[in-house]
Amino acid sequence: MKLHDLEIDRIINDSNNHFIKEELIPFLKIPSTTLNPEGVSKARDFLKSYISNMVEKSIDIPGVINPLTFSWIKGQSKAILLIYMMYDTQPVNNHDMWIVEPFSGEFSILKSPLDTLGDCLISRGAYNSKTPLLCFLNILRIMKERDMLPMSLLLVFDSEEEQGSPTLLKLLHTKKELFHDCVDAYYPAMKQELNRTAILKLGYKGILSLTIIASTENNEVHSSFGSMIPNPVNDLISVLNSIHFDGNFKIDSLKQTYKINQEERDLMNNLSTKTSFITVKKKRGINQSLVTNDEKSFYNYLFHPSFNISTIKSGYIDGGIKNVVPNYAECNIDIRYAHDIKIDTIYQEIKKIVDNYNKKSRSHIDLIKNIGYEGSRVKRDTNLILSIHKSFEFLDIKYEEWPLSAAAAPLSSIKNELGLNFIVGGLGIGGNAHAPNEFIQVESILDARRFIYYFLHFYAKLNKKEEFNRK
Repeated sequence: MKLHDLEIDRIINDSNNHFIKEELIPFLKIPSTTLNPEGVSKARDFLKSYISNMVEKSIDIPGVINPLTFSWIKGQSKAILLIYMMYDTQPVNNHDMWIVEPFSGEFSILKSPLDTLGDCLISRGAYNSKTPLLCFLNILRIMKERDMLPMSLLLVFDSEEEQGSPTLLKLLHTKKELFHDCVDAYYPAMKQELNRTAILKLGYKGILSLTIIASTENNEVHSSFGSMIPNPVNDLISVLNSIHFDGNFKIDSLKQTYKINQEERDLMNNLSTKTSFITVKKKRGINQSLVTNDEKSFYNYLFHPSFNISTIKSGYIDGGIKNVVPNYAECNIDIRYAHDIKIDTIYQEIKKIVDNYNKKSRSHIDLIKNIGYEGSRVKRDTNLILSIHKSFEFLDIKYEEWPLSAAAAPLSSIKNELGLNFIVGGLGIGGNAHAPNEFIQVESILDARRFIYYFLHFYAKLNKKEEFNRK
């Protein structure tokens, strides 16, 4: 360890409590849910003030929902590392299940089995993704103040991610000049399991999110008329069953089993002896699985396409019984897949089913495309992956490589539109994203901040070596 590394380590350690109490918690208290413009604006002002002394240039770009902020920071390189950060959050759900107020940023002990983590910061957005965001900016500030930032950076602050990042996706396609000189992309995140093992995922699934609505011109009437009038609920269910039934897709693009390649097979073989899917389920509060075999369940989690009905609503939903024929039914679905398939291919197959159904049904079916982006992969020998490896090893952190994340991310479009490799990763233990009692383990925040310093250090060194070899 060099002298400046020792100095930075000491500074990071000595400032950790101040960072948590005086910087992180005030940020977590801002209710920056995507559809709360006042909260988003307050969070954006916080971030712009936080980085004001180190930014060369910053612009706000009007968005579909909220503005997108671009900030350039000069380091010791011409090449630019693109840093993607989201600060919008999901709305609060199941308020009565939270053990503290959702935007209070309070310390608490989680209920079993997560009580072993000790003190945690509980807040909507703590894990996804306001804590890793501010940890990253804090280390940038420490390095920039000492003229030790080795890479030039483009910070992209997204406040529409929970709605599919529509503005960013458009800019990636229409304003590529904004990303000039960017060589790779990184998304700061906290990806350690309960046993402190870091998980590095080498790709993302694709996703297609849809809303399907069935409706009639009738009023809601007594169910005695059920034999003579169309029921939108029945018709909606029929459409859904034409897409996916009994655990299997019926559309051609996702009917075939995903073909795992050799690298993915090797990674899975390495994981089979040391990855405990029980630990993965424990952290996320999963008590029931579709199959009892954990190895098979883990394989399905990564590679099997999923058909999820996240919302379905229709008819009388208050207390008691009211026998009516509904005149409206709506559902939201998301499809996630590992296959190398274009979003439009899947969408057109589903649209064909809906179009055919409209020809024969008395209900009218509307199909609305919400978001969609293909999956992506990053190779193991890239500077991004090697830098993360070196950082984990330097900090004596055990880690595992997964071939894929079962989640999806709009960052996949960075790969497809700009040709840049990107990775999501880092240290820190957290969980319950999109659920009650979203948390970050307080003790792990120190390692999260230390990781960022070494990741930037190793990445800049590898990138400089690569540039030299090209010359």
